[in-house]
Amino acid sequence: MLDTEAIIKTYRGWDKLEKQNDIDIIDFDLIPPIEGEKFESREEVLEKLRYLHSEIKPENNQEEFIKAKVNASTYFLRALMGEEIPYYEYVENITGVRPQIIPEQDIQKQKQVMEALLREVGYKPDTESFEQFSSRIRVSKEEARQQVKSCEETIIPIVLESLGFNDLEFPHEVRFVEERDYWTGWTSTTPEGSFLLRYNFHPIHTWYRGDMENRTLHEVGGHFVQAANLKKGISRGEINPVIGVTTVQEPHTFAGEGIADTISCFLPEVEQALSLYGLLAREQRATRDYLQNNAHIWVNEGRNLDELVEYICDNHPFSTEERTRMNLENWKTNPSRKAYHYIYGISIYLHRQFQERLSPDKQKEYLRHAMSGYETPRQLMEFVDQLVEK
Repeated sequence: MLDTEAIIKTYRGWDKLEKQNDIDIIDFDLIPPIEGEKFESREEVLEKLRYLHSEIKPENNQEEFIKAKVNASTYFLRALMGEEIPYYEYVENITGVRPQIIPEQDIQKQKQVMEALLREVGYKPDTESFEQFSSRIRVSKEEARQQVKSCEETIIPIVLESLGFNDLEFPHEVRFVEERDYWTGWTSTTPEGSFLLRYNFHPIHTWYRGDMENRTLHEVGGHFVQAANLKKGISRGEINPVIGVTTVQEPHTFAGEGIADTISCFLPEVEQALSLYGLLAREQRATRDYLQNNAHIWVNEGRNLDELVEYICDNHPFSTEERTRMNLENWKTNPSRKAYHYIYGISIYLHRQFQERLSPDKQKEYLRHAMSGYETPRQLMEFVDQLVEK
């Protein structure tokens, strides 16, 4: 039996408890307010999550996803409480994907795509250093602020029109912040339930031409469009409200991050709207995330951290030693980064394989399906197989 109200109250209560530890459990909260259950300890939350998980007997895809979501939460909470869970088991139970190495030949092929775009935008390694080139295409916070509205007005309508989502509305606030963390853009809801987009201009990050196009497409065209679809589906009674109380420690991130990073690969009309710098931003980040996929696995298998910093930075000139080292350390010790941050590289890699297997019409069908609800990676892979066979 699926006790929707009890699950929602548990997540709300857990989120309130963890805020005392400066940890946010809920990312998007897309449903009307319901008072959370009062918990005095993590042990109480874990006991409740385990009970709820045992009671779920899935009768459809949504309930199967919710069971996987609650299971992921128990794993994350166990790690927060200090339990040492084997790496592969931990990542698979939270993300729905078992960690797998991306073949080096595929990484080098992706690197060549990045290098070709670097030459196309004017990088001449024979006559200038990468540092000289990158300083020429650097973007200040003030310049980025000016680009925000323009990027949203030019790129997002094409996404909505292409997918038939013209009626979606997602008014949102944009903030520029400085947080020493890996992310450059983050979407969520505020405590009042409105949409919030933050851009991170901490000195650890450097922004370049095309990055604002890429982040707009990812955060707004990907995450906000999917969240708005979820909210609409919940209001119509088509989607269980539990799915609208999201965390980043659950299997929806495979589709959420994978689609946000590859939407312009699936939609040629969106790709054509990007500048060369926007394409470079997409491809250099894909190269980085492929490299980081493997490094994420290797650092958790005990490989030397200095060697992994070199592996990433030697193959990806946009990466810095400081940011790379920070990530590697977090991937091994931070319960959130140890699972959630893994999903970036593998979700791009597998979504590009989806795109290659599908005709243009079926590519759009996949996006419309995956962006209208939350499903596990296995469910989405099965849907792609069905599309291929149609």
